[in-house]
Amino acid sequence: MEGLKLIDLGNEVSYIEIDTSKVPYQFSVKLDDRTFTFCIRYNETGGFFTADLSVTSTGEMLVYGDIIRYGRPMFGSVEDERFPIPVIIPLCLTGDRISEVTFENFGKEVKLYLYERVTA
Repeated sequence: MEGLKLIDLGNEVSYIEIDTSKVPYQFSVKLDDRTFTFCIRYNETGGFFTADLSVTSTGEMLVYGDIIRYGRPMFGSVEDERFPIPVIIPLCLTGDRISEVTFENFGKEVKLYLYERVTA
């Protein structure tokens, strides 16, 4: 994550709210100049969360079933210019020793933080 900087909106760290009590559910988030629809699901067999991502205005599906992994940028393996400008990384900033995204910590200690994308 070298070179990434948390997006700071007036001293507030910017992140996407998640409510695990609603899973599976979908919601829209405006990121920069476009609005995206996220759908958060839980895979009970594998014990992990996934995210679908689509462009709200067109309904174009960008990613289906991307596994939400702690400390790893979301959608990183498939993204192109259609994707959100900020980098979205599930992290805990409280100093707790967390290494995975679970029902107990997702949306509480672990949030989807937005980082500025650094272009070369």
